[in-house]
Amino acid sequence: MNMNNFISRYTFFFFVSIVVTLSCKNEMTQKMVNKPTAMGRINAVVIIADKSMSESSMADTVSYYFESAYPVLTAEEPIFDIRYMTPQQVEGKPYSKELRTYVLIADISDTSSNTTRMLRKDMGEEKFKRALNDPAFTTSVGTDKWARGQLIIYVFANGLDKLAAAISKNFATISKRINQHDFKNLSATVFGIQDVNPELSKMVMDSFGMNIKIPGLYKKAIQKPNFLWVRMDNKEINQSLVFRKFKYLNKDQFKMDNIIKMRNEYGRQFIRTSSDSSYMSTNVIDLPTYEYTYIQNNAYTKEVRGIWETVNDFMGGPFVSYLLLNEAKGEIVFIDSFVFAPGKEKRDFVQQLDCIVKTASFPGVVKK
Repeated sequence: MNMNNFISRYTFFFFVSIVVTLSCKNEMTQKMVNKPTAMGRINAVVIIADKSMSESSMADTVSYYFESAYPVLTAEEPIFDIRYMTPQQVEGKPYSKELRTYVLIADISDTSSNTTRMLRKDMGEEKFKRALNDPAFTTSVGTDKWARGQLIIYVFANGLDKLAAAISKNFATISKRINQHDFKNLSATVFGIQDVNPELSKMVMDSFGMNIKIPGLYKKAIQKPNFLWVRMDNKEINQSLVFRKFKYLNKDQFKMDNIIKMRNEYGRQFIRTSSDSSYMSTNVIDLPTYEYTYIQNNAYTKEVRGIWETVNDFMGGPFVSYLLLNEAKGEIVFIDSFVFAPGKEKRDFVQQLDCIVKTASFPGVVKK
């Protein structure tokens, strides 16, 4: 073969491969365009399972984890709002396939199960064989199965006892994955109406050295030296954020008792009701208080959750306090978020405040 023939043949195959690649991409793009956009609320999860499983003791295991109490609220509310559907019910109605979040739970030892068949089809034979033979392989994740913006988490095991163990072992990861999936919708709820209040965001930066997105509907309630209270009020709820700043001295400042002390100090001084003798305090006796430690936007963070109430009055609700270390300046910034929504479920309101706080970062603090 001479050089000219070789070049011509190479050029021909090169252009054929380009056309095939573009055709495949166009086909995939067209499939996505033809899919509807997934719909549904945050925290709403469809459990896909056989009817026999949803009526068995396995339902108790699912409820124990997915419907356990969200920490910490004045009245018990679940972490997720779940409902069961069989594969036939999901496939049977168009809207059933257009929801945002699914968790498929399958006992793969039962190969006649419709749920197992759906799992097998979605995973493919190679992964399904691995699931049968590898006890450590018990979860998988898919997206956009029936609609765009859709999440489906598969939990499976070879036998009911092993399936219950798989749910227990993987629930923390599953919960985190669902929360991450919900974050876009949650953020749209928080910032979607009037986006960001630039004046309040600048106020936080100027006074506390912190970047944070304060939603447009929030207003300034009180500003004092080293103290800022911003809130969003309507006829039914009040969502509040309070900012304070301290010099960083030692790690003892991040202990729960000290954080509770920080919020009680400002609550007694600034957060009052119509009664002159009333003020906000923290209830650490009747209900539990939880603490978590993590890195947020490269800043060491301690989070404390509990219930606030008013002394000499009858108001109360959930709070989440955050203490963030600004290493660049040797300071700590205290953010307290709290909700007052009498007669209303409060889980989503707490999550909205958390969404705001999770935008907080310090200039000059870099990942080590």
